[in-house]
Order: sequence, then structure tokens, then C-alpha cells
Amino acid sequence: MRLAFLQRYISQFFEYYIVLIIRYPWLFISIPILLTIALSTGLKYQQDAFLKDELSQYVPINAQARRELQQLDELFHIDDLDPLYATRRYDTKRTGYIIVRSIANNDDDDDNVLKPIVLDTVLKLWNVIQEIRIEGPNNTTFNYPSICVKFPISPEFDEIIANILMRKSSRLQEECVSNPLITAFKMFLNGDFNPKNDTIDQVILQLVANSFSSNLLNSICNFLGGITFDEKNQISGAKAIMLPYALRHSTVFQDNLAEKWELKLANFLSQYASNTIKPSLWTYEILAIESANGRDQLIKMLFPSFLTLLLYTILCCCIPSWIYSRPWLAIGGVISAAAAVISGIGLLLLLGYQIISVAYLMPFIVFSVGVDNVFITLSAWRSTSLANSFVTRMKKAFTDASLSITVTTLTDLISFTVGCFAPFQSVRSFCMYAVSAISFAYIYQLTFFSAVLVLTSKREAAKRHCLTFRKTVSARKKRSSGLHLFSEVMPHKGHTLYWSTIREERKMMPYRNHLLANFFRTTYSDWLFKPSIRLIILILFVIYLMASIWGCMHMKLGLEPNELLSIDSNSHEALAVMEKYFSDYGSYLHVWMYNLSEINFSNRQIWAILEDEIALYEYTEYTGPSDSCDILFDTTGNMLEVSRVLIQLRHIGASNQSRAMQILRNIAKSRIIKTGLYADFFQFAEQYNAVLPGTLSTIAIASFAVIIVSLLLIPKRITTFLVTLNIITVNMGVLGFMTFWNVRLDFISMITIIMSVGFCIDFASHLAFNFAKDEGIGSFERMRNALYNVGVPIIQSASSTIIGVSFLAFIDSCVFRSFLKMIILVIIIGALHGLLILPILLTLFNCHNEIT
Repeated sequence: MRLAFLQRYISQFFEYYIVLIIRYPWLFISIPILLTIALSTGLKYQQDAFLKDELSQYVPINAQARRELQQLDELFHIDDLDPLYATRRYDTKRTGYIIVRSIANNDDDDDNVLKPIVLDTVLKLWNVIQEIRIEGPNNTTFNYPSICVKFPISPEFDEIIANILMRKSSRLQEECVSNPLITAFKMFLNGDFNPKNDTIDQVILQLVANSFSSNLLNSICNFLGGITFDEKNQISGAKAIMLPYALRHSTVFQDNLAEKWELKLANFLSQYASNTIKPSLWTYEILAIESANGRDQLIKMLFPSFLTLLLYTILCCCIPSWIYSRPWLAIGGVISAAAAVISGIGLLLLLGYQIISVAYLMPFIVFSVGVDNVFITLSAWRSTSLANSFVTRMKKAFTDASLSITVTTLTDLISFTVGCFAPFQSVRSFCMYAVSAISFAYIYQLTFFSAVLVLTSKREAAKRHCLTFRKTVSARKKRSSGLHLFSEVMPHKGHTLYWSTIREERKMMPYRNHLLANFFRTTYSDWLFKPSIRLIILILFVIYLMASIWGCMHMKLGLEPNELLSIDSNSHEALAVMEKYFSDYGSYLHVWMYNLSEINFSNRQIWAILEDEIALYEYTEYTGPSDSCDILFDTTGNMLEVSRVLIQLRHIGASNQSRAMQILRNIAKSRIIKTGLYADFFQFAEQYNAVLPGTLSTIAIASFAVIIVSLLLIPKRITTFLVTLNIITVNMGVLGFMTFWNVRLDFISMITIIMSVGFCIDFASHLAFNFAKDEGIGSFERMRNALYNVGVPIIQSASSTIIGVSFLAFIDSCVFRSFLKMIILVIIIGALHGLLILPILLTLFNCHNEIT
């Protein structure tokens, strides 16, 4: 037996430790309660510590895009007070757009938004939006024009308007960020419209056509989507129109105002109804709004989940006996898990850690872990012999359960600790809180819950009532005295009969465990050990592995923006319309050549070289022409140091962001001149490239560490090898079957896969430990005993976990629904391995180990 001395020393420690708890149970109950109360004071900081899910939470921590953005900001820093901010900005903060479509008679398509009646409705909507007011200090109010980012009016735009209106218009020199087409249409309606003999429809089409033939292609037609042409190849209409906005946010005060205004805008559009148009909103700040809503929904679901798990655990701990039922043990176990969650979160908040919405998923998992320990402990107690003394039975039950729980807790902690070093901040935050809560769950398991176990076991040994703790009376005394309340009852043949207390001669017999436990020892084991059944299961196992491999090969990678939204959010529609109608012209690619003063250009003119460099970026499938050039000189002012150019991006959507970024970066790497690149989609595209290697490396490290723990604490090499194989095949199944359930590999599935390393070994280690500890009997009999001891806890643990997380189905969030799917996959695949695959493999590879 490998490292048997370690197991022996740990067993001896637990034997001495439980004796201490038997002597002072109330001390071990009161200390965790006082500690939980003290640490719960940290919960008052959760509102201040809550970090709304910025985009950076889902971007790899070491992403190249972070460094590129930092370099761009250092070289060409620009804030929202700069007149060129609207065209030179490189961040997405406090900016967004409203996509408006026309309601068509045919629901399958969108109508022409360039119709006067549609533009008139859009204009009215925009006027209302501009007048959305928010309250400021000292009873002041602010609307969009008072907090918007302004930009200078383009001379080319004024020229086109003048040609259409046949005269110059008197207009302001600066405008808020908006759609210039709507601005022009507003001028028509305000009395500036005086065309030759054209209708408004013709003037609108002329305005759009002139912008196409001028340098305003990117400044006006970027705001029209799904442009259609007639038989003469002239513009005849468009399917969608964009209303962009940008808010000042350079100070904390301005940022708070901008946040309030965006919240009010989102609420307004969610209630807006029209017979003519359909507006939808998208802004990266909507992610923060959705994050806060998701957190609130999770908090609301915690109590129903806690209560349901409590009732389920009580049900599982009760049998048709007032003496041997354990409702208070179930209550103690669930309270212990809840106290661990409170203590874990409270401690980190007191230490100043921030918390994000995803971390609020952790209590659902820790509740389930705490409940699992109840089932393992109760099964260990019920497996002891009544012939032994109370202390002996406690030592045996507590040692067996605590060793098994120690293995599973260590594996869970190792998995989440490795997750604390994952490449995504969101994963790190979740794992940090999980490590804290699971640590407290183990501490409270060995203190509070163990003390409850001692007290309830004393009650059972004294044959007291499981609810009232009063002495039960025999059936004969009950009939003679007329007492009917505290006897054990059981229905029989339609009548209520009363059991007498256990006869004296049965005290020397082992107490009969749960009926399902006897089923696992007899009927289930007989069925599982049949050669034909074993062969069929192994064939199905091979098919399962093949399907898992196929699923892994067709796995979808990366998180898409719409998955961060609630299911009924109209921002889903905005993203879909944006990719459908506006992918031809997107944002800008910032390209800058730096350290130019260090390069010897010989006799060649530097501008010619820069033009050649820029031309390489203009002719890819994802870019268009360049716009303008910015330059910086060195400290002497004599040498050109940096040159930047903005290049129009085209045809970029969620499906090809990673490829576009890679092509553009490859161009930059191939040039002699040092070149930096940045586009606003780079940060989101980074996670497509990072999630798979990050997941695989995390699984590998966590699995290696878990295997080391198994080697130390689970006897026999072959048993450890099969547990290791179990980890590999479970994770293969989870990764592969994600494809069949339409779950992408992203940060949320990465969290559950990290959990699966620990969780999948929970079932396996319980079974393997109980199988390996028996000696002197054959492998089949050992497996019968192992299934008898842990078969019921595996079923109960799996079902309780699924019940606990099932409340996530009632939360309106794609992310949380994906989490629910992944947990179900992990639990079902892990339980099937623990009850089907591992028993067959253990008996197959240990068949030579018969009685010696």
C-alpha cells in the first residue's frame, strides 16, 4: 500500500480529534457561529466592492491588445474635450448607437428607412432622446446636448447641403455626435428645404448619393445599413439607420452623469413603442447594466435554492423511524455550508477584494459541496456496527468520512487555486471566492457540523425522538398509557401501526442502512458484475470517448458580446442588425509607425516609405482606404518619431474578428519599421485565441496536482491510475458534449471545467477510497461494500447539486444558463463514471486480488 503511513497518521489524528469534539461539542458549535457573525460584517462592503463587468474582465490579462492600447494612449492621448475626439477616439467608453429599422408589412424583412414618414419618426425619436433629462447637484438637470461630445462640422458636409438647398445655411460650428443625415433632414423640416422641383424623397436620395460620390462616404453612409440600388445602380433605399451618441466622461462627475443618462436611455427604449420604427440600443456600458441586473437576480435566487436544498437534505436524512432519522443533522450541514459562504465572502470583502457578478454563482456550488459532505458522513455512521460503543462508532464513522472528505476538499481547493492564475480576471475572481468559501466549508465541517453529528448521534444512541429529543416509549407502554405522539410510526396495510423500540437482540446486529444502499450492494452489483453487462458498458464507453473527441474537434471558441446580455434584451437585436447591415463599414484601425528617428532611410524620402507601409493595410479583405495622418516629433523637434494613420475597417463581425486581427498583426510583424496596431474589437478578439490554451493548461496543472493528492491519500497504485484516467475521460466528455448542447468554450465554461477537475474526482475518490481500504476479501466483494457505502451519497450528491443550480434556469441571462448547462454535464458525466465506469475498471484491474 503506497504511503499507507500518511493515511494512518491522518486517521489517528481524526480519532483523537473526534474524542475532543465528543467532550466539548458546544464549544465547536459556538466558535464557528461567532466567527461567521464577525466575518459577516464584511458583507456591508459588497455594494462598494462590486465591480460592474467591464470589458477588461473578459479580456486575457496578458493580452497584447492591452499593451497596444496603452502604447496608443501614451503616444496619441486624446480626451472627450478634444475637437477631434469623435474621429480619433480609441476607446468605447460612454459611446453607443441606436439602430432603427422600419416596420414592414412583411415581418420577414425590413422596410426602407429613407421614406419621409420613417425619417420623420426617427427625427422625433432623436429629439425625444436628446431631451432625456437627468438630475444633477443643486436641483440642476442635464440633457444630451449638455453632456455630449461635440465635434466640428465638416466643410464637405456643409457644401453638399448648400448644393441641395441652393444656398448656404446658417449653422453652428460644432455639433453633438449624431447622425448627419438626421441633421440634414431636420433642416429640411425647419424651413431650409427649397430644392428645385424635387420631392423630399428625391432630395434624401440625392443627399445620400452625393455623399457616396464625395469624401463623406465614411461620415454619412456609415450610418446607413443595408443600402439598396435600383436598376440604374442608383441608391433606392436602406434597411436601417444608426443614431450614434457619445458622452463626456473625463471627470468622475461627468462619468456619473453619463452613466445616469445611459441608464435612463436604456429604460426609455425598452418601453418605446411605435407603428413605424423599431429601435434597439447597443453600448459596451450595457454590459455593466446587465451585470448589475444579473447579480440582483442571483441574490434573489439564493434563498429559494438554500431552502430547497435544506428540504431535500432533510428528506434524504430521514427514514421511517423517529429514532434513526437525522433532520437536525441535515439542517446543521446546510447551515454549515451557508455559514461558509458568508464567511468566505465576508473575509475577502474585509480584505478589500472586489467582487463581480460571476462570483455570485459560487454560493450555489458551495451549498452543494456542503450537502455532499452530509451524505458521506451519514452513510459512514450508518455503516458502523451497533455492537460497538458510541465512541468507537464515532471514531470509525468520523475517520472514514473525514478522510474521504479531505481528499475531495483538497482536490476542489487545488482546482480552484489553479483557476486563480487563469488568464481571465473574471475566472480569477470566481476562483478566489470559491477557494475562500470551500476552505471555510472544510473548517466548519470539522467543527460545527462534526459537533452537530456528535449531538445527533448521542440522541440516536439514547433512542430519543429525532425532533423533540424526548425518550421514546415502547408500543406496549403506549397502548397502556394512551400516548401516541412520540412513538415510531409506519403505515401498514392501510392502518397506522406503532413500532416498538429496537429489540435488545438487534443491538448486536449492524444497523440496516438506506434501502437504496442495500440495492447497490445486491441487485445493482449483481447486474453490474455480469460479463455481458460489463462488455456492453465498455463498448458504450468507447462510443462515448469517440463522440467526445468529435465534439472537441468541433468546439466553438470564445465569448460573443450577445452572450453577456439578458435573453430578452433588445441589445441582442442591435448586435444582429449591426452585423447584418453595417459590417461593410465599421470602426477604424489605428496604425502607427514608431522609433522612426532611429532608422536610416538613406536617400529615400520618409513619406514615400510611410505611404508604402500604409498601403499594405488598405488592401486586405477587412480594411478600406486610410483617412488621415498624425505625426509626432522627437524631443529635439527635428526628427519624425511617430506617424499614425486611421484605416477604415470592413466586413468584420463576431465570426471573423480573430482572423482579421491575426492578418493585420502578421502584416505589422513582417515590416522593417516598428509598427503598432489597435482596433476596438481587438480586446474582444483576444479571448478567442486565449481561451483554449488557457483552459487546457489550467486543466493540465490542476489534474497533475490532483493526481499527487490521490497518490498520497488513496491506497494502491492501480487505483490512483484509474482515478487519473477518470479525470481525463470526464473532462473529455465535458468538453466534447458542450458542442452537442451548443455551449461555447468561453470564460464561464472555463470556470466549470476547472470545477470539473475537482468535482469529477469527488465521486471517483469516494468510491476508490472505500474500495482500496478493504483488505483480505475479493475485488467483487470490496466493490459491493464500496457501492454500499458511497452509492447512495453519489446519487444524493449529484441530485442535490443539480437541484441547487437548477434555479439558475429562472435567471434571464445567457451566461448563467451556460453555467447551468455545464454544471449538469459535469455532474451527470461524473456520476456515471463513479457508478458505472470506475466500478468495472476497478474490479477488472484488481480481479487478481482475492482472499489471501
